[in-house]
Order: sequence, then structure tokens, then C-alpha cells
Amino acid sequence: MSNPEWLDDANDFEEFDYDAINGSQNRKQVKRYTTSEDYQLKGSKRKQLLSDIRDLRQNFSIARWAIHKHVDFVTSHEFMPKTGDDKLDTVLREFVETASMAENFDISGRHDRRRWMRIAESSRLVDGDVFGLRVRGGYMQAIEADRVQNPPDQAGKKVNDGVPQNYNSWTNGIRVDDANRPKSYSIFSRDSDGMQMSWERNVKASAMIPLGFYDRFDQVRGISPWAAAANSMRDLYEAWDYALAKTKVAQLMALKITRDAEFGFADELDGSSDGQGTDVNGNPETTVSFDKGPQILDLDPGEDAAFLTAATPAGETAQFWQSLISVVLKSLNIPYSFYDESHTNYSGSRSSLLLYLRSVEAWRRDIRGFLNDWLMWRMKIGVLEGTLQLPNSFEINPKNWLWVAEGTNYWSPRDETKADIDAISAGLRTRTEVRQERFGDDWKTNVYDVLKVENELLADVLPELKALENDNAEEGDTNEKKKEEGQPNE
Repeated sequence: MSNPEWLDDANDFEEFDYDAINGSQNRKQVKRYTTSEDYQLKGSKRKQLLSDIRDLRQNFSIARWAIHKHVDFVTSHEFMPKTGDDKLDTVLREFVETASMAENFDISGRHDRRRWMRIAESSRLVDGDVFGLRVRGGYMQAIEADRVQNPPDQAGKKVNDGVPQNYNSWTNGIRVDDANRPKSYSIFSRDSDGMQMSWERNVKASAMIPLGFYDRFDQVRGISPWAAAANSMRDLYEAWDYALAKTKVAQLMALKITRDAEFGFADELDGSSDGQGTDVNGNPETTVSFDKGPQILDLDPGEDAAFLTAATPAGETAQFWQSLISVVLKSLNIPYSFYDESHTNYSGSRSSLLLYLRSVEAWRRDIRGFLNDWLMWRMKIGVLEGTLQLPNSFEINPKNWLWVAEGTNYWSPRDETKADIDAISAGLRTRTEVRQERFGDDWKTNVYDVLKVENELLADVLPELKALENDNAEEGDTNEKKKEEGQPNE
């Protein structure tokens, strides 16, 4: 049986495959091996990346602005108990507020919970991860990423968690078991000037609350999403410096004088010229000084004078910068309209905001997870110390509370308020959902803590205001009657 015609001609075609695996002289060669993220970014390479992004945060205004904008949307969360018992809710709310104070939250007594979390999220964004160390007494100690490193080789010795240390079991400062679960952390401390690092101690994983960015399942240490944009930010930062230097040079006024061969340079009519292309001393006039203000040039036929100018930066360059800024911000999902408010209209800005809020929800969950770990531990400390009294039936579990992100106010109050009222009337939304989304609080709490007090106050004040209003009205009527009768007002 003979082969089909198409099979006989198979050798005339190249083998089918993916173009992505084929090399080209027009692009960088694709690496032919894959490794873990921690292996690709370890030791000195990890330090180099941290140093590069930290430098951009310190010196590049756009990078610092983007960090603050990210932190504004991701970090701010308020505690909202939901036990169903109003008295217990009040107890929990007061306990969390007290535990969140700087002297009760931060081991250094410098930062309250809200500021501490902002700095922690900023560190996570720049360094890739950050750690909260639980300290006796209910305090938190921040451990920055560069302080977690592989310990010095102490094979055969015992560490503080009672397990013989094996240097090869450590991954960028974290010792993991066979299931890749963290078992202990190696912490280094800085010297007095902050330049040198020395090994301090190992701590159990149960004492640490990690907060990082993770893209792969076997990833032990977090990696900043800005790693993909670091080179672009550096190029943009340097390009601006070069363009600024060129602009400064262009601002230096340079006068170009073109003369013919017969008459020489143009003459200045300010008393320093003899009118023959030379000054009073007979030296050729080669410059025109503007130190004494505007000058009048008397040019001979065939001569010309003009200023040297340069368009800096060019329109194409400015457009390229705009594209580059947009790409850099995309690494954090930040819309370009946040940077340039005039970039789009109301509809475009609102659409960008809605998409951005959807994209940061995963990062907000990380913050809520960190806060839940802290609060469960902190409540247990409070119960043991006697500063928190809880019913025997109460379970210290996140199901009994919420961390609500800071709300996003109305863009078009009249239209959006009406839409929320219609949704509540139709049973599509609840009042609590609207309050959480718009203002970051609870409708029930707002009613009891704010509206109830306002209404009670109005109930006491309104009769007095009504009586005063009536007295003013009667006095006005009396004066009006006297005016009609020609009598003077009292």
C-alpha cells in the first residue's frame, strides 16, 4: 500500500513547533533551563535588586509617588467586630484601638498600627517581603528583608528551636522542611552605622508573620513586582537628568553673528566701538555682551545676527517618556490617569479606578491576613494578662470580625447616591455594604454612634430653636406694623 501523497511530501516541510523556542539574531536568546525563583535571586543578586529599588525610592519622585499611591489604596483597614452582641462588640473595638496605639503595638513605641502597616507595605513593595516578629508583651518588631539571610555555617550545633542546623537546608534566610514549610528564620542585626550585618539569632517560624509578593508555589522569599520595571525606572530617571542638563545648556543665550569678509564684526553703538569693526583699542570685536541690558546692533549689508536655540525635549521624546511612565506604573496596576489627571475624561478616570480597585483586592487580602494573625495572637495575650475579658463561649477567630478597607467616596454624589438607594430598595445591596464601600465603616455603628447622638441633640435643641424662631418672627411683625404706622422700632 503506497503512502498518501501528503505524507510523501512531508520532508519538504519544516517540523512543526513553537516559535518561542527558536532563537533569532533580533532578540535575546531564551534561556534553556528553569530554576526556582529563590535560586535565581539569591545572595548578592538579591541584595543588588533591593539596593537598586531602594535607591529609586530615595531619589526618583515618580517611584516615591507610586509607592505612596499603592500604600494609600492597599493598607488602610479598620477593625469591625460582628459578634452580634453590642456590648461585646464595644469591648473588642476598644481593645483593638488600645492595642493599636504606638506604645502598645510597636516594640520601639514609635509607630501605631496604622503607620506601622503603611511602612510594612512600603517595605514589601520595595524589598519583596517584610516580616513581623511577635515579641513578648504583645509587641510587634519589624524585620526588613535584608536582615533575613542564610546563617553562618554552624553544622552540628544546636539552634534555639532545638534542631541541628544544616546550612544547605536554608533558602535566603529561611529554613524549610521537606514540604517547603518554613521552620525557622535567621535574623541578622546592623551595627551602629547600619553598614555591616552580623548574625543575631534564629527564631521559630511560629514567631514570624511574613508579608510578601509570591508568584510561584515553591517560592520561599517574596520578590517585588517592581523587579520587572526596575530597569525602565532607572532609564527614565537617567534620561530626565540628561534632558535637564541639555535644557540648561540651551537656556544659555548664545548670539551668532554672520559677517562678510569686507566689514568684519557688527558694531555696538554703546560707546565702546569705533564703528569700523574694532573697539577703541583697535582689537577686533568678537563678542557682544548683554551685561548692561539690551543692546542695539548696527549691522552692515550682508551681516546677520541670531540666537542659537534648541527644542528640549523634543515632542517625540516627551511622548516616549509618557509611554515609559505608563509601563512602569502598570507593574503596580496603577492607571496613568492617576499620574496625569488631565489624561482622560470623567468616564475614563472612573473606569480606571474601578479596574484598579479590583486588581488591588488580592493585595488587600494579604494585609487582612497579616492583621488577623496579629489580632488572634494579641487577643490571647490580652486574655492571659487580664486586659481583655471574653465570654467562655467566644472563639478567637476571624469569623467574629472584619477588617474593612478605607472607602472610596462618590465621584458623582447625586447620581451614585440615587443608584445606591435604588439598589438597597431592590434588595440588591445592604446599607452596611454601601457604608463599607463608600466610607469604610459599618452602617449599624454609624446609626448608633453618630446618628443617634445627633438626633438626641437635635431633639433637645430644636424646641429652643423653634421658640427663638417664633420670637424673631413676632418681633419682625411688630416692627413691620410700627413702620406702617410711622412709629420708631424698639
